[in-house]
Amino acid sequence: MTAAEFGAFWSLWAPLLVAVVLAVVDWVAVWTGGRAGLAIERIAKPGVMVALLAAALLGHAWSPEAQAVRPWLVLALVASLAGDVLLLPPGRFIPGLVAFLVAHLAYLVAFVQLPGQVPWLVAGVAGALVVVATVGRLLVRAARGAGLAGPVLAYLVAICLMAVVATRTGDPFAILGAWLFVASDAMLGWGRLRTPAPGMPRGGGRRLGVAVMVTYHLAQVLLVLALAW
Repeated sequence: MTAAEFGAFWSLWAPLLVAVVLAVVDWVAVWTGGRAGLAIERIAKPGVMVALLAAALLGHAWSPEAQAVRPWLVLALVASLAGDVLLLPPGRFIPGLVAFLVAHLAYLVAFVQLPGQVPWLVAGVAGALVVVATVGRLLVRAARGAGLAGPVLAYLVAICLMAVVATRTGDPFAILGAWLFVASDAMLGWGRLRTPAPGMPRGGGRRLGVAVMVTYHLAQVLLVLALAW
């Protein structure tokens, strides 16, 4: 490996390693909770997305396809960063929802530009239909009581379309990343919109909070790898 190749390699992987470290710190902060945990989360959570942005902006694009979709990847990460900040406690749910809606649409545009395969497209559509008919239907019903059925339905459609077009590429990173994003947002929506059980605070507690963040961060890292490597 030449010096130039080594530098190009680490321009992508060094920021990704920083993102992974900050993600783990954030998971611990979410589990810890309290003032100390929240203080750490306010730094670590946005820090993950800043590191991923550095990977997207500085990392070497290994293919013409990756170079072409890089602006959309950057837009998706910027919108995700905005969403992360907006959803930090106490959180602004609707603005955060809009920010992540923009992120999913940007990812969708990026993946549409990549080549795909019909069998994977069929698999993606089947997966999306299952999500919509099960957890999606429950979330929209729960959102109706809060007057949020329209925004939640629009978001559900956008994220499922993103997952479908990512699946159609047949890229394992893209497929796993997209569906982990769906899982993360489904858990987040369940915690925010469902009626809490007796003695259970809205949000689902620490376990659900950590599960949301673990799946979310893994999804973002995998999507960056799928589009930038």
